[in-house]
Amino acid sequence: MVAKVMLQRLFDIHREFWTFNSERDPGTRELIARQQLKLIADVSRIIAIAMIPVAIYMMVNLFIHASAPFIAAGLFGMAVIIFVSIRNFRRDLMPDFDFSTFYALRRKLCYESIIVALALNLSLAFPLAFGQIPLNENSVILILGSIVIGGFTYGSIPRAQTFAIAIPTLLLGIAFIFVKGLPAVQSALLLVFFALCIDSIYRLFFFNFAKRHIYAAKQEDAAETVKLLLNDYAEQSSDWLWETDESQRIVRASARFAAAAGRPVGELNGLHIADLFEEGEKRHMLLQRIGQGEPVRELVLPIKVDGEDRWWRISCRPMDRAEGRSKALRGAATDVTNEKQAKDEVARLAHYDSLTNLPNRDLFNQSLESALARLQGDRNIAVLYVDIDRFKAINDTMGHNAGDRVLQVVGNRLATATGEEDIVARLSGDEFAICLTDAGDSGEVAETASDIVHAVSQPFMIDGHKITPGISLGIVVSNDKSETAEGLLHNADIALYKSKDNGRGRVTLFEPQMLQAKLDRREMELDLQAALKGDELELYYQPVFDIETEKPLGYEALIRWNHPAKGMVMPNEFIPIAEATGLIIQLGEWVLRTALLELKNWPDHLGVSVNLSPAQMRSPNLLPTIINGLASAGVAPHRLELEITETVIMSHNQANFDLLNKIHSLGVKIALDDFGTGYSSLNYLRSFPFNKIKIDRCFVEDVDDREDCQAIIRAVTGLASSLGMVTTAEGIERDGQLLQVKRAGCKQVQGYLFSKAVPASAIAGRVVQQQPEPVAPDAIEKPEAGFDLADRRHG
Repeated sequence: MVAKVMLQRLFDIHREFWTFNSERDPGTRELIARQQLKLIADVSRIIAIAMIPVAIYMMVNLFIHASAPFIAAGLFGMAVIIFVSIRNFRRDLMPDFDFSTFYALRRKLCYESIIVALALNLSLAFPLAFGQIPLNENSVILILGSIVIGGFTYGSIPRAQTFAIAIPTLLLGIAFIFVKGLPAVQSALLLVFFALCIDSIYRLFFFNFAKRHIYAAKQEDAAETVKLLLNDYAEQSSDWLWETDESQRIVRASARFAAAAGRPVGELNGLHIADLFEEGEKRHMLLQRIGQGEPVRELVLPIKVDGEDRWWRISCRPMDRAEGRSKALRGAATDVTNEKQAKDEVARLAHYDSLTNLPNRDLFNQSLESALARLQGDRNIAVLYVDIDRFKAINDTMGHNAGDRVLQVVGNRLATATGEEDIVARLSGDEFAICLTDAGDSGEVAETASDIVHAVSQPFMIDGHKITPGISLGIVVSNDKSETAEGLLHNADIALYKSKDNGRGRVTLFEPQMLQAKLDRREMELDLQAALKGDELELYYQPVFDIETEKPLGYEALIRWNHPAKGMVMPNEFIPIAEATGLIIQLGEWVLRTALLELKNWPDHLGVSVNLSPAQMRSPNLLPTIINGLASAGVAPHRLELEITETVIMSHNQANFDLLNKIHSLGVKIALDDFGTGYSSLNYLRSFPFNKIKIDRCFVEDVDDREDCQAIIRAVTGLASSLGMVTTAEGIERDGQLLQVKRAGCKQVQGYLFSKAVPASAIAGRVVQQQPEPVAPDAIEKPEAGFDLADRRHG
């Protein structure tokens, strides 16, 4: 493969050599023509001087060996050669070049080469052929020399060169045959081969000569083009070229460069390149790199131009000199102010909130990390996690534009209420964070936080509406440099969660046990998810008794959790977690289905009560779950009672009342639970026909001792009776309580005095049915007029 490539390359070179035409390229034709004439003039002078001893030797040789006619012929030939040599010695270049003159001169040179070749052989080949001079080693040297010198003389004109070689070769070959006869043919052929080699060598010299000048011409043109481009670039480009001397002082500053720098050319020349730019890290970097002889690539530096802050990007490198690398610089500069400002704006948007112009979470974390690193001695740092109270209600009732305005006002007030060294950021939504970089002890920080709450909570107007924003804060105080920004924010968030649990508008300091409580809460959340998938949940049932007969009328379903590690877990421990995480919907559906399936095992006169959470009321699956549960269990709808609290309906949400009417129209009973603990608006009782009112245990607890509790219970029972509603007293644990609620007019009671909650197996009259007879949904009591079954899917 390598040999094949080499042969191909050799063939290509050979083909280029024999097909080369110096006049093919018009751009270089004149250059080569001028060089041809210059070369033949220079060579002719050298050969004319070199031929003097040769001519003397040849004439002496003729005088010694030849007769008079041959001497005369030799003298004539020498005279011709001397004449041509003198003429060539005095030849000079044409001052005004044109190709017609060049071509005429080239023809003359060809004729001249023929004449010189013939004249030379009057002193060599002609006397040799007739035996006038001996054929010895001196003659051979003269023969070969005449061929070499003739070709060399006219080497820059290939055709004249061939004549100067071919004619002596032909005449001398004939002379060989004349002297030696036929045996000399071999010598004549060898002489021809030698002449061909000499001619090829000289043609190769001319080929290289022409190629070298063509290449040089192209290089010169390229250099000129580059120079023109650089000049054009310097005049029209947005970049400016500059260079310095060995001391990095500007030299030969252009007018454009001076105009861009806002200085006169005379002031720029001699100025150190670094002195153009403002003091700072970038200028120091420039000095360091050029001081170490390193190139500078796209370094952006600040510069003052006519009093205006601008930014230049420069690149430069040391210049190369013949003696080695120089300290002088050559480079370019361009104004990138607009680009720099655009990048700065993008960076600002990446680190600042566009609505409030406060730092965002990323920048806050970076700033907090820096503040932690600067902590010294007993100095503290405090992080305040801020949340706007009831912000969602503002968005829902007044629109997002009003919500955005509230965020802007709160953000501005937080920034105003803190110090210049403190950091205020908007983290997300309605959450903000404050870093007090030089905080006091926990008490002082709490006072500062209270002042912030007061400052933010001042009312203001939006579109004619008075808004009084409230905030809750969680605080963490630390002087530990090993803390992280994320860790401090996390702890402050835990404290904020505690503030919201304790009521809004609060300030809570983080305590380590809060973290453990949150971890325990998270663990319980995960366990509860597993419990819903496993068989750990169980329903207990607390009976509700008729106060007169003291016989059970039904049971309230109460959930219990048989935790594999913690044992029996009561609902007050895990129901808040289920409500906070949304698991309450799945949990409530399970309770409803399980209670109905258990209800089919009880005597027909018993019913079951199931509590509904506010989240379930917002679930579109509630109505289908009730209908499917009744149908699957095969029980009458009136045996199911759903208990709701005042929080479900206190917002007067019409959708809640519509849903309750649909459920009630099925025949399901609705009870108002914990009556008296909320707003207890009588309008609720007017808006919906509840079947039952359950009086909260807080009134029953002291009813046997306090007259106010007795009066409240009497009022409730009287109101319920007049509205056709049944009243149930919860939490009956003593006979005195039972006596007082009975006197007040309560119809039903529930409490430990009669029974605690028991498992389903302990219910009297319970008969487990193996295969309940399913009841089709159509068999359930038809809803009232105006209730469309299609609406149930959207309840």
